[in-house]
Amino acid sequence: MSTTKRFHRHFPVKGYPIFWIIIAYLILGWFFPVVGLIAIICMIGPVLTSVWKGRYWCGNVCPRGNFFDRVLSRYSPHRPIPRFVRTLGFRIFMVCFIFAMFGIQMYFAWGDWGAMGRVFWNIILATSIVAVVLAFIYAPRTWCTFCPMGTLSAWVAPRKAPLPSAYKAIHVSESCQMKCKSCARVCPMQLTPYDSRGQQEGYLHPDCIKCGKCTKACPTKIMSME
Repeated sequence: MSTTKRFHRHFPVKGYPIFWIIIAYLILGWFFPVVGLIAIICMIGPVLTSVWKGRYWCGNVCPRGNFFDRVLSRYSPHRPIPRFVRTLGFRIFMVCFIFAMFGIQMYFAWGDWGAMGRVFWNIILATSIVAVVLAFIYAPRTWCTFCPMGTLSAWVAPRKAPLPSAYKAIHVSESCQMKCKSCARVCPMQLTPYDSRGQQEGYLHPDCIKCGKCTKACPTKIMSME
């Protein structure tokens, strides 16, 4: 019986293991509900910074994303992320659903700091459980492809020139033959950076999280993030 080799794979890179923040958050939030309010940073931060940096927050600042890349990626089967979860309709549904659940719970908790903190904590816990399950079924960052905050960040991310001075894009040399596809194999979001070869503005896919893994995995080093 023959087996088919997985296209996508785990690719370790150097960096800070900030995933302990999400673990500490969930533990402390269980005992001290008001701690849950800290989650507002990860709700506002990615969307706000995306205006001039794209989804940089998701690939470099988000503790949960860091957990996906550094821990779950080692054990995930790295199967292709289902196409339907990337569709506009599904992503709009997820944004509306999560915010509706959040709004209803917050309505009844309003005025009680502990109860409001618990609402945030519940949302983070529930979505984290879903994310972990999906990571073991498909790929580590399956959740990130339709995460409501990630979706909002993608919607406001720069998509064409002129780009903000703080924006970093993946640039692929014209000499790329698009044969090895090493960049696509290690991309946590399962994107195809090589599609932008020779383009002056670089790879402007709104879901690129600027992790830089593609540039490090390129065997000929003809990719850069600048």
